[in-house]
Amino acid sequence: MMKQYGIDSRLVIWIQRNTGHDLQTFSDLAKIKCLDSKKRNYSSAKKIDDVRLPSWLVVKDDDFSLIGEMTKLKQLSLHDVAIDDYSFLNRCRNLSTLDLQDTNFSDCRLLATLPALKKVLLPAYSQLKHTEVLEQLPCRIEIKEEETEEPKETEQPCAKTKHSAGHQTSCGPLQLGDTAHLSIDGMGIILFSAEVMKSVVPGSNFLTDEFTNPKQVGAHIRKGDITAFCTGTSGDFALWFRSGYPDSNAEKEFPVMIRLALEVRGGSLQFCDLFWLSDWNTDFPQDQILSLPDGFYHITVCTRRPESGYWGDDQIICLYFNRLEEMPELTWRGVPYLFTEEQEAETQETDIQGQDRMDYLEMIRRLYAVEELQGYTEEEITIVKKYFDPLPQAVEEFWRRAARTDAIHHVQDQWIKPVDFDKWNWLRNSDYLILLNENQGCCRAGIRRKDLTKADPPVYVTVDDQKWTLCAGTVSVFLKAVLAYEAVFAFPFQGEDFIYWLTEEELETVQSGLEKQPFGLHGWLEMDMSFYSNASDNMAVIMDCGDLEVLYGASSKEGYAKLMEVMEGIGEAL
Repeated sequence: MMKQYGIDSRLVIWIQRNTGHDLQTFSDLAKIKCLDSKKRNYSSAKKIDDVRLPSWLVVKDDDFSLIGEMTKLKQLSLHDVAIDDYSFLNRCRNLSTLDLQDTNFSDCRLLATLPALKKVLLPAYSQLKHTEVLEQLPCRIEIKEEETEEPKETEQPCAKTKHSAGHQTSCGPLQLGDTAHLSIDGMGIILFSAEVMKSVVPGSNFLTDEFTNPKQVGAHIRKGDITAFCTGTSGDFALWFRSGYPDSNAEKEFPVMIRLALEVRGGSLQFCDLFWLSDWNTDFPQDQILSLPDGFYHITVCTRRPESGYWGDDQIICLYFNRLEEMPELTWRGVPYLFTEEQEAETQETDIQGQDRMDYLEMIRRLYAVEELQGYTEEEITIVKKYFDPLPQAVEEFWRRAARTDAIHHVQDQWIKPVDFDKWNWLRNSDYLILLNENQGCCRAGIRRKDLTKADPPVYVTVDDQKWTLCAGTVSVFLKAVLAYEAVFAFPFQGEDFIYWLTEEELETVQSGLEKQPFGLHGWLEMDMSFYSNASDNMAVIMDCGDLEVLYGASSKEGYAKLMEVMEGIGEAL
């Protein structure tokens, strides 16, 4: 009889979100290198009922022992959880980073069994036992500040943590004066009042149905039922909530500023990542709810470039709320960008940073080292129009101007050509206009038929032709990201082992040494991809599939040498 192992349902979901797939064999546990209980993956399971458990697993409350079978685990971060037995840590001998600050962990003797430990985050000192062990640990130790008042009794630990702004977050809804920390995968932050938006059907894709086209976004923002601003990048943000309007000192400290407005009903508003809108959910986290009296509010959003120089790198965003008698008149016709014209101009002036504004035509020339681009003829494009009409403007433009360029077809995956639609039934009979097919056909990306009338529609991805998830918010973003990803496979100058494992610390080195590009891919091969470079002809692709992987290269010797100023010695060969 096959041995069965118990597992807490929360651990099942954490594994699914971190790896992007369900556990199948016991040996899969040993492949996991990073486990973060707060990891968000929008294509992953939301609850235990959505996960298919293998026969050797049975749900057992409060059983986290299988973490000990993750023998290659390097980073473990647990949040807001109470575990009776942490002895599984004894078997996690490769752990280099351990975050237990928001747990009930207490016995420091377990830490002495972790020889690779470089950084550990622990709960308040008063909660810890055998603290004499800490003096012997050759690693960086961060201990949570003590409570200033007794926390209320809860089923799970939920302490207040001091942040750099001197304010606090807690278990309940936030108040004006508090600070929230929000990590986003999309490139925008959304605010709305649940009561105002109660007509939205739970589980619906509000992002693509109502909030993708800039005109749609502008209409909602002027109406004030839901509002948003573009951060220009994914990343980590500290949101400071304040009342009234910013004074002159605040304006000097945070000079990048826009003005929005919103109606609040039900005494609160919610804030979230842009991608959250793709699966509307009424069960909102308490730490993403702000208490506000009902009414209309001017919202002044202001920020500054982080000290690191990289947007989204623990970036502070101040949101000032001033109550009004009625909804003010706004002039936004599209997406509000949290940038100034001066900063955009500054970005365009430099060759390297100018890649932020580089269109995909210039990307092809530089990343693929070609001078002349070739497009398809009107006759060839007409083939597709027999089956998909109208064609989105962004797709037709790409096909006319560049899609026939020979260099972009000598890559890892297959760009779909117009003539392919006459060859293959699966292409012309699909509910999606397929743009890219993975080299073994196990993943493909395309545009929904009902979105073909949009000029620059969203792109979706599937691995089974049944479930499609959002891959990129527009065709334009998709093209840039895919062209960058595929170019790495064709680069004449590449890493010796091509693909490498990354630790969180090494990721920080990449993020601080290279510039993050304003595009990404979500869900391609069930991975989230972000892109970094420090010259217009080099690229590093960070692939998050639970583990962190990187591949990189350049089209020129000079571009590769510049890239290696940061990437030299980084990563473990896959």
